[in-house]
Amino acid sequence: MTIESLRCFCAVAETGSFRRAAERVFRSQPAVSQQIKALERRLGYALVNRRTGRLTAQGEEFYSRASAIVRSFTALERDMADRGPAGAGEFRLGASDTTAAYFLPPHVRRFTERMPRTRLVITTRSSDAIAAQVLRGELDLGLVTLPQNHPELAEADLFRQRLVPVVPAGHPLAAADTVGWADLTGLPMLLIDRRTRTGAALREHFEKVGFSPQVMLDSGSFEVVKRYLAEGAGVSFLPEGILTPSDTGLRALEMPDLPEIVIGALWRSDTPLSRAAGMFLETLGGALPGQRG
Repeated sequence: MTIESLRCFCAVAETGSFRRAAERVFRSQPAVSQQIKALERRLGYALVNRRTGRLTAQGEEFYSRASAIVRSFTALERDMADRGPAGAGEFRLGASDTTAAYFLPPHVRRFTERMPRTRLVITTRSSDAIAAQVLRGELDLGLVTLPQNHPELAEADLFRQRLVPVVPAGHPLAAADTVGWADLTGLPMLLIDRRTRTGAALREHFEKVGFSPQVMLDSGSFEVVKRYLAEGAGVSFLPEGILTPSDTGLRALEMPDLPEIVIGALWRSDTPLSRAAGMFLETLGGALPGQRG
């Protein structure tokens, strides 16, 4: 029984697939399969149902112990790297797609300048997917929309973004300073997917104020929404921070009482932050206001 076999098994348990597990641990599918078979021979019972890809009852029990060992070993590797030459080792950072696109790049540049010997690996997914990877120990730090409210994750607010109504520059509402719900009633709406944190917050607010949007576009990408906005296809609500000087064809309006989106960091509460993670948070702004966990 080796740490490599445990990592392969945990990857199969968490992905439900030998193929996806192989991609996660950067090995071939046959190599992962051989690792699991060797474990099963050693233990004397099956861990994975090959037909369904699900864990057996013994596999579930084994996973609860094996996953803790893998997390502990990974933390040990990180801690030993922290004790080595300054900046050596790997820092695994996850970020939601929007944060990665609009907020992260200049901070990444500053971090790599301060810690040039650190191997930075960035993963972009939805906020919930990043939180799940941090929880499994696959990422050292996640930058996501908060709150996640998981008992095993510590959270720290970094900044807030206002949601604002956005219309094409040539839209009749573009000349208005402030708009109300009556102004938007019946207009085609270009909205971010309700399965995202921002999309869910918007839908909750719509229900609260009694607004029924006429949805024309329901997209998982702010870039797609902005493209349709620029073509004059409708109106939308966007985080103020994703509107850039190049978005000359769009006009942000004022509207009272719209929700704010909280962007923050999260990490496993039972694992101290690595030197690289601490340095990255310092690069982002130093203080950790509103820490929860």
